Amino acid sequence: MKPASRPVALVLATSLLASLAGCELAEESADKLARKAEEAAQDIAREAIGDAVNELNKKVDEVQASAKELLNEPRKQEQRRDEEPRTEQHRGQEDENMMPPSGVET
Repeated sequence: MKPASRPVALVLATSLLASLAGCELAEESADKLARKAEEAAQDIAREAIGDAVNELNKKVDEVQASAKELLNEPRKQEQRRDEEPRTEQHRGQEDENMMPPSGVET
């Protein structure tokens, strides 16, 4: 090797190492950016799914409340019929039904 080519080779080797180090840093930076982008996408997906699940739960609660109202309404009507004041005519029939038959020996 010539004496002048030695410093040139040293400069080229140094620049090669510097560019390789720069490539490694760029690769690490790209990996970090990709991880952050993936995490952000996961967060957005979780939020969207969470919102959808919450909305679905609200609708299910509304349907359950509506179903309970519909199921309780016939019961309330039956209770109202049971609670209706009895007329004298009905009371008399009940009294007759409550009395034992006259032919029963004691």
